[in-house]
Amino acid sequence: MRFLVRVLPKGVPRGNLLGAIRTIAKTLGAEARNPKWTSYGALELDIFCPTLADFSLFLSAVGPISDVEFTRDLNLAPQHMEDCELFSEARALFNGERYWECHEVLEGLWRTKQGEEKRLLQGIILVCAALVHHQKGEEDVSLGVLRRALAQIEYSEPEYGGFAVTGLRRNVEDILQSKKVSNFRV
Repeated sequence: MRFLVRVLPKGVPRGNLLGAIRTIAKTLGAEARNPKWTSYGALELDIFCPTLADFSLFLSAVGPISDVEFTRDLNLAPQHMEDCELFSEARALFNGERYWECHEVLEGLWRTKQGEEKRLLQGIILVCAALVHHQKGEEDVSLGVLRRALAQIEYSEPEYGGFAVTGLRRNVEDILQSKKVSNFRV
């Protein structure tokens, strides 16, 4: 089973948190993969456990060294939502630095769209992917993905699904010009 978890260090230096969590996971027959760091020092991980009970045990075991910000059971199928609800969720996830999840929500929308909408959604999805690479410390990869995203971020209206297209494009352009990846809100 696969779960997403984000934790904040508590009593353990940030540099030691990932190793400690991986050790705890391994001890419990689980595995912690795909570490991503937020701008405010939280660590997001994919946790692979044999059962839900094992995941609960894992969460109890990491409690003394971290506060759990959120968990998500990635084995559950997403609920059906209207486009406006999906866009609202995607913006909230993006602004919460939950870029991988935002990417997943937008990908579901992208599959149903065509033309200009599909192209713009592809651009936003690429921005999410770039920011995931940034969270992993892969700055060169992030910049490369942002270059690809920029070509897709165009739309006939200034806003799409609550995303300010011009602001999004300007943020990506600023990052590419400075060659320094940073988080921003949409």
